[in-house]
Formats: sequence, structure tokens, C-alpha cells
Amino acid sequence: MIRIPFPQAPDYPAVEPGFNGPKVAAIHGLMGHDLMRKHLLRMMKESGYHDTTMYSHMHPTKAIADDLSEAAGANRRIAIVGYSQGGFEAIKVARELARRDITVDLVVTIAAGGLGRTLPAQWGFNPRKAPANVFRCLNFFSEGDRLGSDQKPERNLMKASQSGQYVENIVFPKDEHISHIRLVICYPESRVHPTVRARLLDPLQNELASLTRQHHVSGNAERASK
Repeated sequence: MIRIPFPQAPDYPAVEPGFNGPKVAAIHGLMGHDLMRKHLLRMMKESGYHDTTMYSHMHPTKAIADDLSEAAGANRRIAIVGYSQGGFEAIKVARELARRDITVDLVVTIAAGGLGRTLPAQWGFNPRKAPANVFRCLNFFSEGDRLGSDQKPERNLMKASQSGQYVENIVFPKDEHISHIRLVICYPESRVHPTVRARLLDPLQNELASLTRQHHVSGNAERASK
């Protein structure tokens, strides 16, 4: 019998009052708490995205959306990064925010498919359609990862809901032997696969940096108008 662990409480960061950088929700998959904490979460915080909260994929969708809604109400940029089962949850959170008329600046899904579809929580759910309120969406998967990628190539591809959305699918071919876990290994540098660094970690950091730049530009424009 497989025991599904009780989800950990969200890893809320200590953020100084008035912090106005991007608000990031990092959502881990089944038994992936320690993996995300040691890797993707650490990378984002060390890169300056201090208001990054880590959630379990079993954390209530509406509760994650509540946290992001509060930040959006303060005119902050919103990003959701989901790994494995957390990638399914990232799309569900974005859909909940769409019902609240809240724009999501960035959604990133990593290895969200494959055998992950067999969990009852994902039956009948389509993780490959970016909700219309998502401005930019990056979808990463490895063809050599049965846990997180589908056997039929077309089932791995994220699609836009409407024109004007930016959706990019980044595939790691099977002959590169990128496993489910290797997709998110960030530390130490000697363990980072060069292809993962170039095609996943660097683009992720660039997308988050763009959110910071956009905020500064809009903030400067607002001040100039006063």
C-alpha cells in the first residue's frame, strides 16, 4: 500500500513590509518537498526572488489563489512554478485566478504529465491548456521521463487558450537522458546538467528577471505621472 504523505504547511518566507517584487508560488509534487526546497526554491531565493512561497500540490487551490490575489491587489507581478504534480496544480491555481479576473504574468510547468495523470486528483483534468488570464507560459518536459511526460508527443504540448498568449514548449529529447529529478537539480553546480542549465534554469531566471524589470518600469511611469 502506498502512503501519500500529509502535505506540509506552506513555506512562507520572511518578507520586509513594502516589498513589491514578484510574488512567486512554487508548487512541488508528490513527495517532492525536500527536492524543491533544496533546488528550485533555493535557486529562486538566492536569485533575489525573496517572496517565493513553496506549497504542496495537495494544498487547497483556493488557498494558494488567496495568497496570490492579495499580492495582485497590491499591483505586484504574479508567477506560478509547478513541478511534477505541482505543475497540474499550477494550472488549477491559474484557472481559479481567472475566475477572479486576476492576470497571471508567468506560469511554468515542469514534468507535469505522464504517470502523474494516474492520480485520482488529475483524472479528467487537462494540464496542457494555458488559461486565458496567463500572459506567458513555459512548459518543460523530457521525453525520457515516464513519470512526467506522455508517450504520445502531442499530449505533452501546452496550448494557448486565445491569441496574444505566449506559450513555449521546451522538450529534452530522449537521447539526452534527462530524468524526472535531473530536470530540477540546481546544486551543487557540478551536478547541474549543462542542457538543463541552458534550456530550463537560465530561461526561468530570465523570465523572473523580466517581471522585476516590468514592475520597475511601470512603477517609474506611475511616479512620473504624478
